[in-house]
Amino acid sequence: MKKLLISSLFIFLFALACFASDLTGTWNGKVKIPNRDDLELTYKLKSEGETLTGSVISQYGEIPLIDGKIRGNDFTFKLEVGENTVEQTGKLYGDSIIIKMDFRGSVMQCTFKKTDD
Repeated sequence: MKKLLISSLFIFLFALACFASDLTGTWNGKVKIPNRDDLELTYKLKSEGETLTGSVISQYGEIPLIDGKIRGNDFTFKLEVGENTVEQTGKLYGDSIIIKMDFRGSVMQCTFKKTDD
Protein backbone atom coordinates (compact mmCIF):
# COMPACT_ATOMS: atom_id res chain seq x y z
CA MET A 1 0.00 0.00 0.00
CA LYS A 2 2.86 2.34 0.86
CA LYS A 3 4.53 1.69 -2.52
CA LEU A 4 1.26 2.42 -4.32
CA LEU A 5 0.89 5.72 -2.47
CA ILE A 6 4.47 6.77 -3.23
CA SER A 7 4.13 5.70 -6.88
CA SER A 8 0.89 7.66 -7.20
CA LEU A 9 2.56 10.73 -5.71
CA PHE A 10 5.43 10.55 -8.22
CA ILE A 11 3.02 10.11 -11.13
CA PHE A 12 1.01 13.12 -9.93
CA LEU A 13 4.14 15.27 -9.61
CA PHE A 14 5.36 14.20 -13.05
CA ALA A 15 1.95 14.99 -14.60
CA LEU A 16 1.95 18.37 -12.87
CA ALA A 17 5.42 19.14 -14.26
CA CYS A 18 4.33 18.12 -17.77
CA PHE A 19 1.20 20.28 -17.54
CA ALA A 20 3.25 23.31 -16.47
CA SER A 21 5.51 22.81 -19.50
CA ASP A 22 2.52 23.55 -21.73
CA LEU A 23 3.38 27.25 -21.30
CA THR A 24 6.17 26.80 -23.84
CA GLY A 25 5.02 28.15 -27.18
CA THR A 26 3.51 31.16 -28.89
CA TRP A 27 0.40 32.82 -27.47
CA ASN A 28 -1.62 35.49 -29.35
CA GLY A 29 -4.30 37.91 -28.21
CA LYS A 30 -5.47 41.51 -28.04
CA VAL A 31 -5.34 43.88 -25.11
CA LYS A 32 -8.28 46.27 -24.80
CA ILE A 33 -6.85 49.65 -23.84
CA PRO A 34 -9.34 52.25 -22.60
CA ASN A 35 -9.90 55.09 -25.09
CA ARG A 36 -7.50 53.53 -27.64
CA ASP A 37 -7.42 50.81 -30.28
CA ASP A 38 -6.86 47.22 -29.19
CA LEU A 39 -3.19 46.22 -29.05
CA GLU A 40 -2.21 42.87 -30.56
CA LEU A 41 0.37 41.02 -28.44
CA THR A 42 2.30 37.82 -28.99
CA TYR A 43 3.93 36.10 -26.02
CA LYS A 44 6.74 33.69 -26.88
CA LEU A 45 7.24 31.64 -23.73
CA LYS A 46 9.60 28.91 -22.60
CA SER A 47 9.21 27.05 -19.34
CA GLU A 48 12.00 25.13 -17.64
CA GLY A 49 10.90 23.69 -14.31
CA GLU A 50 9.71 26.65 -12.26
CA THR A 51 11.41 29.24 -14.49
CA LEU A 52 9.62 31.16 -17.24
CA THR A 53 11.53 33.04 -19.96
CA GLY A 54 10.58 34.59 -23.26
CA SER A 55 9.35 37.86 -24.67
CA VAL A 56 6.28 39.82 -25.66
CA ILE A 57 6.03 41.21 -29.19
CA SER A 58 3.83 44.06 -30.40
CA GLN A 59 3.84 46.56 -33.26
CA TYR A 60 6.20 48.61 -31.09
CA GLY A 61 8.87 45.91 -30.79
CA GLU A 62 9.93 43.05 -28.54
CA ILE A 63 10.42 43.15 -24.76
CA PRO A 64 12.05 40.30 -22.77
CA LEU A 65 10.34 38.80 -19.73
CA ILE A 66 12.10 39.41 -16.42
CA ASP A 67 12.00 37.26 -13.28
CA GLY A 68 9.50 34.70 -14.66
CA LYS A 69 8.27 32.06 -12.23
CA ILE A 70 5.87 29.13 -12.55
CA ARG A 71 3.90 27.46 -9.76
CA GLY A 72 1.57 24.78 -11.07
CA ASN A 73 -0.80 26.51 -13.50
CA ASP A 74 0.03 29.99 -12.17
CA PHE A 75 2.89 32.15 -13.39
CA THR A 76 4.33 35.63 -12.88
CA PHE A 77 6.82 37.85 -14.67
CA LYS A 78 7.77 41.47 -15.16
CA LEU A 79 8.28 43.66 -18.23
CA GLU A 80 10.29 46.86 -18.52
CA VAL A 81 8.05 49.23 -20.52
CA GLY A 82 9.90 52.50 -20.96
CA GLU A 83 10.81 53.58 -17.46
CA ASN A 84 8.07 51.44 -15.88
CA THR A 85 8.24 47.91 -14.53
CA VAL A 86 4.94 46.14 -15.21
CA GLU A 87 4.19 43.09 -13.09
CA GLN A 88 1.99 40.47 -14.71
CA THR A 89 0.32 37.37 -13.35
CA GLY A 90 -1.19 34.57 -15.36
CA LYS A 91 -2.92 31.24 -15.27
CA LEU A 92 -2.79 28.37 -17.75
CA TYR A 93 -6.09 26.87 -18.96
CA GLY A 94 -5.16 24.18 -21.51
CA ASP A 95 -4.77 25.96 -24.87
CA SER A 96 -5.26 29.44 -23.43
CA ILE A 97 -3.72 31.66 -20.78
CA ILE A 98 -5.20 34.60 -18.92
CA ILE A 99 -2.79 37.38 -18.03
CA LYS A 100 -3.54 40.23 -15.62
CA MET A 101 -1.44 43.37 -15.65
CA ASP A 102 -1.44 46.65 -13.78
CA PHE A 103 -0.04 49.50 -15.85
CA ARG A 104 -0.06 52.91 -14.18
CA GLY A 105 -3.14 52.06 -12.15
CA SER A 106 -5.10 50.53 -15.04
CA VAL A 107 -5.72 46.85 -14.39
CA MET A 108 -6.26 44.79 -17.53
CA GLN A 109 -7.05 41.12 -18.01
CA CYS A 110 -6.53 39.44 -21.38
CA THR A 111 -6.93 35.96 -22.83
CA PHE A 112 -4.29 34.56 -25.19
CA LYS A 113 -4.61 31.42 -27.33
CA LYS A 114 -1.76 29.03 -28.09
CA THR A 115 -0.79 28.99 -31.76
CA ASP A 116 2.04 26.43 -31.78
CA ASP A 117 3.99 24.01 -29.58
